[in-house]
Amino acid sequence: MRKGTLHREVLLLTAVIMLLFLFTITAHAQIEQDGDAIRANITSATEVTVSIDAPAQAAPDSDFTADVNVSEVVDFDACNYDVSFDASVLRLDNVTSGLIGSTTIPVDLYTESSSGTYRIIQNVPGLTGVSGSGYLAVLHFHVIGSEGDSSAISLSNGMLANNLAEEIAATWTGASVRIATTASEDATPPTVVNSPPEATAPDTAAPLPTEPINWPVLWGVIGGVVVIGVIILSQALRRRR
Repeated sequence: MRKGTLHREVLLLTAVIMLLFLFTITAHAQIEQDGDAIRANITSATEVTVSIDAPAQAAPDSDFTADVNVSEVVDFDACNYDVSFDASVLRLDNVTSGLIGSTTIPVDLYTESSSGTYRIIQNVPGLTGVSGSGYLAVLHFHVIGSEGDSSAISLSNGMLANNLAEEIAATWTGASVRIATTASEDATPPTVVNSPPEATAPDTAAPLPTEPINWPVLWGVIGGVVVIGVIILSQALRRRR
C-alpha cells in the first residue's frame, strides 16, 4: 500500500514540475511576443520624416534654396531619392551637402533622369553612421516662370539606410512654391535648424520589457515546488520504512 502511495506521489511531483516548465516556456514566448509588439509600436511612432523646406513664394528671375529636411534618425549611413518639379517654372542649378548634427552629409551624385526630375545619391563616409536630425541636402533653384505660376517640389522613390545596410522606414513629403513679385522677403533661404527638436523622443519612449523582470519569479516558483516535492518524497520514504 505504501509502495502504491509513494508511486502516486512521485508521479504527482513529476507532473507538477513538467507543468511548471511548460508554463515557463509559454511565459517566455509571451514576453517575446509582447516585446515585438512594443518595438513595432515604437518604430511606427518614431518613423523618420523626410520633407522639403522651401519658401512659399519666390519672385520671377530670382534664386532660392530648399532644404531636404530629415527628422530624428539613428545610425544613418546613405540615401537616394528623386526630386521632381515643373521644369517650365523652376531650374535646379546645384545640390549641395546637408548636415545632421555636426556631421556633413555629402552629395555623391545628382543627375537629371528626365525633364524636371533629378536623382540624388548620398553616403556618409565611414561605417559608424550618424544619429540626429537636420537636412540631407540643399537644393539651389532659379525661377524661370512668370508671376502667377507655381510648382510643386516633390520627393519620390526615396530610401534611407543605416550603417548595417538596413532600410530606415521614412515618410517623404514635398512642398510648393508660387511665383509672385511680392516675394522679396519670402524668397530668402529657409532657416536651417541643426538642433533636432525630436532629439528627446528616444528618452520619452517607454522601455521595452526585459526577461530578467519575470524570470526570477518563475524560477523561484519552480525552486519552491522542487523543495516541496523533495520534502514529500522524504516523508514518503520515511513512512515506507
